Amino acid sequence: MSEELDVLEFGPATAAPATRRRSGWRAMTTDSRLTTGLAVLGGAAAVASLVGEWQIIDTTRSGDEYFASIPHVTNSVWAATGGTPYLGGLMLLGAATAVALFGPVAARATARVAALGTSAVLVMVLAAAASVLSSTSELPRTFGGFMNSELLSRFSSSPGRGMWAALAAVALLGLAMLSAHRHEPAPAVGRHAAVDDAEPDDHGSGDIELTVTTAAPFLRQY
Repeated sequence: MSEELDVLEFGPATAAPATRRRSGWRAMTTDSRLTTGLAVLGGAAAVASLVGEWQIIDTTRSGDEYFASIPHVTNSVWAATGGTPYLGGLMLLGAATAVALFGPVAARATARVAALGTSAVLVMVLAAAASVLSSTSELPRTFGGFMNSELLSRFSSSPGRGMWAALAAVALLGLAMLSAHRHEPAPAVGRHAAVDDAEPDDHGSGDIELTVTTAAPFLRQY
């Protein structure tokens, strides 16, 4: 007849780890592919903002013979209002994004904060530029001459696809930086720190939980 032996246990009892299936939304937001996809889309939108028109001026109601064959006048990022600040901020944002994604681990957090700050500033700059480009106040500077109010009323101006692509690029790169912190590698722990954590504290109380129970002898006398 077999008898069940008692077990000598040291330390607190460890509970079985509870396994919980992550939801689909949380799994998607913690996936590194989301950050990569947002960064790629942001880069594509940034390229589109450089080649697209930023301002579209409608001249069909001008009544001027000079604009008879030119129904629309467009401005690119190189000449439109807000283009120069955007180009400078885009270079800083691109560099910070590259460091945050592929740079040294110690520099990624700082680069991510710099990229987020640059994205916020660029959003405000682009919003102000879109408001200016929607009005006709900058048309005299665009055409390089004086224009009276009556002539200005015959023109209409609106932001072009390049402006909207710039806003999309800044927003996508900002979202990429927001999702990048969810899967950063944990800081490496040194060998000495691990040894110190493993060794018991001599100055502490030194109390441990000890459970002693009886056990069946190894040899029996019959």
